[in-house]
Amino acid sequence: MRNVLIIGCGLLGSSLLRKISKKKIAKKIFIYEKSKSNISKIKRLRLPGTIVKSLKDGLVNSNLVIVCTSTSEYKELILEINKTISPKTLITDVGSSKTESSKIINKFLKHGINWIRSHPIAGSEVSGPEFGKADMFEDKWCILIKDKKTSSKNLKFLISFWKKIGSKTVIMNSEKHDKVFSITSHLPHLIAYNLVKSAQDFEKILKFGLIKYSAGGVERFFKNSCFK
Repeated sequence: MRNVLIIGCGLLGSSLLRKISKKKIAKKIFIYEKSKSNISKIKRLRLPGTIVKSLKDGLVNSNLVIVCTSTSEYKELILEINKTISPKTLITDVGSSKTESSKIINKFLKHGINWIRSHPIAGSEVSGPEFGKADMFEDKWCILIKDKKTSSKNLKFLISFWKKIGSKTVIMNSEKHDKVFSITSHLPHLIAYNLVKSAQDFEKILKFGLIKYSAGGVERFFKNSCFK
């Protein structure tokens, strides 16, 4: 691979930056980051890569663009990307909501530009480039979204890229992806709810308090799962 542009260098973006540099996956890595705070952190941490002041500077020199921002920023980014990007450049992202992002991409992305959506199942409860890790994606699943317009050649290229990052890959469509993750994201809440309900039922049968005698770890589990 020649060059990569990472748009948004927070937790996931900086983790990709570290891994791409460590494994020498690309000759050059460009970083486009709007947050002055993150730019200062990137410089202070001496992370690899070249910070560009405009999207144009990064786009004209890259054959892979990785969008690591929130979905709410996609429209503005796409309208700016459309002005410069070449049809030879492939775009991907790391967002978790694929049906919503699909609507934005299909509506605003210029015709003839290739965007294959990715969802690496990785992350942390903290954010920011200072918390990024080169092994963030190691042995983690990365979902690649395939639709009718997806180029087989570009899909193979992206599968190869994520495998070099250390991820395992699987292909889904947007609808299946969002159904799967709407269920898995609520599993802790469902488990906690059923545990509490079972304990309450036992209290009624035994006619004395049960939950109040549980250890602190159980109480924290209920709070974290049910009330976050």
